[in-house]
Parts: sequence; structure tokens; C-alpha cells
Amino acid sequence: MESKSPLFLILEDHPEVAENNGLFLQKFKPSAICEIVHNPAQALESLKLETPDLIVIDLLFGTPTGQQSPQASLELLQTIFQNYPLLNVLIYTSEYGYLKPLTKLIGRHQGGFVVVSKLERRKAYLDGVQHALDGKFDIPKELRRDVDLDERELQVLSLLCREALTDKAIAQRMNVSLKTAQNSVQRLKAKLGIDYLDENNTSTRVALCMEAIRRKLIVL
Repeated sequence: MESKSPLFLILEDHPEVAENNGLFLQKFKPSAICEIVHNPAQALESLKLETPDLIVIDLLFGTPTGQQSPQASLELLQTIFQNYPLLNVLIYTSEYGYLKPLTKLIGRHQGGFVVVSKLERRKAYLDGVQHALDGKFDIPKELRRDVDLDERELQVLSLLCREALTDKAIAQRMNVSLKTAQNSVQRLKAKLGIDYLDENNTSTRVALCMEAIRRKLIVL
């Protein structure tokens, strides 16, 4: 049976940048269908018609006064968090600091959520696309301080730290897929700032539990 072509929605008000983003996505997934919209209102209308596999969002858009503002894109993100909790999101911007007021909502979002700076090389962009499609959580360290854990992550944290269960055992205990369990562990490491550690030299699971205890997220 032929698999469905992935749908990517690109929100970008600079036509050349949007076109380049689409070209790179189609090289990444040759069968992909890329839809380009030029403002958050158009993106919202597109979401009402069909939920894409991934939405790529720039944060800054022109206003009638000629200035650049993140307000419309931040309102779009709030709508996504409320109405499309499983949507995979890639924020592609050089001004990710504007996301700070939404960090608690970002932490509760169940779909993939990745932030990539436009100052990074294209490889970082494509890596971000893959991570978002995989349901991973990856945002700059400056945004992580106020990020919340959702109920599933708290349950995984308890099983991992109190019972020292493996990812497979966690999946079986929670009756979820192994990938879901692995994603939850990855998101925990990212949210608690453990993902930067070298696993060859440090047990990231031990470090994760120590950080959780320090933050009083669990009590052993």
C-alpha cells in the first residue's frame, strides 16, 4: 500500500526564504507536499482545512506601520497549543527570545517542538525538521527555565527514577509504544537540561534523576 505523501506547511513572509525552505524540505522528503503561506492568518485558515505533518514558523512579520512584530505568530502558536496539541512544530527564526512568554505552554505541547536559529547552517534546519517529525522536544537553553512537564512525562520520570525501569519496561508498564516512551525520556532530558551531557562519560539517566530531585519533581 502506497504511503501518504507528507504535508509541510511553511509560514514565512519572505518569498525567497519560503521557497528555499520548501526546496530543502523536498530534498529531505522528495514525496513531500509543501504549502507556503505568508502570514499567520493564512496559516490558521490552512490548518482548518488539513492538519500538516509539520508546520515551519518564522516569528517576525511585517505590520501596517512597517515594523516587524511577533504578536501574530505568538497568537497562532497559542491557537495551535489549544486546538492542535499533536501538531509537529519547527520554529525557524533568529529571534527565538520572543517565545519566553509561551514557555509553559510549549512544555505542555504533545507534538514535536523544535527551535532552530536562522543563523545556523542548513544542516541544523534539516536536523530540526527530523527531530520535530520524530516528536522530539528541542529548544534553546535560555527558554527552558519555566518549561513544565506534562502528566505522561511525570509518570515516566517516576518509573525511571524510582523503579529504574528501561525504556522498554516503561513502555510496557504504561501500555504505550517504545517510541513514545523513548520520546518522553528525550523530552525529559531536554526540559531538565540534561541532553547536552556526553552519555559516554556520564549516565544521563542518573543525572536526570538527580536534577529531578534537586527541582523537587520527585521524592525518593
